[in-house]
Amino acid sequence: MAKLNSRFGSNYMSKNNPRILISDLCEVLEEYMSKSQVEGVYQAYIIAATAHDGQYRKSGEAYVFHPLSVAMILAEFKLDYYCIVAALLHDCIEDTLVTYDEIKYDFGDEIAHIVEGVSKLTDLEFHDAADKQAQNFRKLFLAMSDDMRVILIKLADRLHNMRTLGSMARAKQLRIAKETSEIHAPIARRLGLNSIRVELDNLCFAIIHPFRHKVLVSQIKKQCGNRSKVIKHIQGALENRLGEEGMAKVEIHGRRKQPCSIYKKMKVKQLKFAQVLDMYAFRVVVDSVAECYQTLGVIHNLYKPLPGKFKDYVALPKSNGYQSLHTILFGPNNIMIEVQIRSKDMHFVSEYGIAAHWHYKSENNDNNAELASNWLGSLLDIQQQSGTSIEFLENAKTDLSPSEVFVFTPDGDIIQLPYKSTVLDFAYMVHTNIGEHTFKARVDQILAPISTVLRSGQTVRIITDEDTHPQASWLQIATTAKARSAIKSYLKSQSSSSLIQLGRYLLDNACEYLHVEIEKISTEKWADCLKSLSCQSKEEMFLRIGLGEVLVSVVLNQLQCDGDHCLIENIKVSDTQSKAINCAQCCYPIPGDQVVGLLTSSKGMVLHRSDCTNFMHIKHKNSQWLGVDWQTKENEEFEVKILIDVNNQRGTLASIANCMAKQGVNIENIEVNERDNYLKSLGLVIAVTNTEQLALVIEQLTALDFVQDVKRF
Repeated sequence: MAKLNSRFGSNYMSKNNPRILISDLCEVLEEYMSKSQVEGVYQAYIIAATAHDGQYRKSGEAYVFHPLSVAMILAEFKLDYYCIVAALLHDCIEDTLVTYDEIKYDFGDEIAHIVEGVSKLTDLEFHDAADKQAQNFRKLFLAMSDDMRVILIKLADRLHNMRTLGSMARAKQLRIAKETSEIHAPIARRLGLNSIRVELDNLCFAIIHPFRHKVLVSQIKKQCGNRSKVIKHIQGALENRLGEEGMAKVEIHGRRKQPCSIYKKMKVKQLKFAQVLDMYAFRVVVDSVAECYQTLGVIHNLYKPLPGKFKDYVALPKSNGYQSLHTILFGPNNIMIEVQIRSKDMHFVSEYGIAAHWHYKSENNDNNAELASNWLGSLLDIQQQSGTSIEFLENAKTDLSPSEVFVFTPDGDIIQLPYKSTVLDFAYMVHTNIGEHTFKARVDQILAPISTVLRSGQTVRIITDEDTHPQASWLQIATTAKARSAIKSYLKSQSSSSLIQLGRYLLDNACEYLHVEIEKISTEKWADCLKSLSCQSKEEMFLRIGLGEVLVSVVLNQLQCDGDHCLIENIKVSDTQSKAINCAQCCYPIPGDQVVGLLTSSKGMVLHRSDCTNFMHIKHKNSQWLGVDWQTKENEEFEVKILIDVNNQRGTLASIANCMAKQGVNIENIEVNERDNYLKSLGLVIAVTNTEQLALVIEQLTALDFVQDVKRF
């Protein structure tokens, strides 16, 4: 073992992540594995180290330390022998000469199958980066649905990559962090892997918003000293009262709030930092479910509960199996106290999630595994009904949304749905066949249409009719990925002629309204239009119009555009906070700019400045774009990038930050590039409300003595 460590080791030592050695891994594994299994893990390490010999990461570290670190993350979750061996070998098929058959020969079918599931798609051609990401995710999901250990290895792999992202270029850091934030962290949350989810969220936050992260970390450190006495006092009061009630064995811990969770709460609830930190958080761990409710009663007797702020996740577990009682109390000196109460089993599952399935048996864990299985089944339905990999990826992202409501079937079964789900979504969640024949429903015994938005606690009885079938209008009612995918699948397979007729009618009607003589449009114009929309025929275009995948206004502009002059006026956009509307990071549009909206399948409408070079290139490939009349809410902020050339002297950053603060402008990110001994260039991403405020910022910065030039990126 010592020989291998010397051969594949190096003097490299990460600042925040010390290098993991095989001896460290084996030491952890010996706590819960047999001697023969640990020896098998060691043999897998020898193969991985030999296969990756001569390969190095961007940091200069020998590559083998990456799979070792991934295996260590999983060992801390006490995952089984097969998972640990697969983690050590997870990059071999993709990045070395080791084959699937060789792994199968040395370690058996099960481990070879897991490694194959983790491997990326390497032999296919992709249209672009988005297509590659989507197809990789689709393949990963299919392997995950067959063996959950695939996604556990993938999450550990992503966690270690995020920990060591510092050696990458800034652009790549941002791309990986955003992908992690959108896909991997939500999957970890859905699978109940709380510790992985929290660390991924904070690592992503530090990369995407480095300036805000630095400020929050600094403020949290300052607050810790002032808060320790208060926390100790409250914790002592809780322990004394519970002890008086014969519950002396409970565990009480003050919980530290994470920078990412603080930032999210500040942003969503529009709170100041001090308002968020006014909440003192505690976790109480007891022996049984009965003691959870007993403890709740004792604590409510000690401190008055805040009305409407009690949540019972014991009786109604979250979709990832999480169980706990949450309550908010009026503490001493008007301090707000947040308390979570859970049993030891619940606490274990809250930290280990689905990973507990391989080494810990309890009623809670069986429930957690069942919920994970149900989620995978739901994604499998979506996968089968999604036309493209990109469509599946976007549907899966929607399905990973954390907001949820709990409703009941007439038999008392709990159905979990995303926030703002409708009766139609409920019907499809029960069963696709029920969804396809949903006529109306009874919600708490009252007749309700299928468009009714559901609230937690309601009981829903679906009324079906064999003569009722999905219609195109249902796509405006359904919000869940499962329902929308099923509706589209049905419409495409059963009603293509009706949809073609609908699309033709919508286009003809629009032409009549705008006095466009469609029969006079030339064959060449039609050919160009169909080509730009990626349609093989007019019928396919009419079908996509009927499905809502192509806008009539886009078709008309394609048929009528003469140079830069188009028939349709700019569409109005006001709700820029919507998930369906995004601002392009290549040109950072802000209110006051002349903007256009590019319609995409993955991000909805993406706003670009009309003179953006990227847009000028993209619009020739994607004709789904329109002029936009951008109307925003008061005081809504948007990111914009400016470039500042300054004298290379001390104190410039502090002076610039002070100048920004006086104008009430936040700095989101700073990049510093040394140009020569006399000048350096600063790239600042700042948050402003419109072009007028940006002009004022540039004016104030230009007035600083050490500033040579300021311009918008």
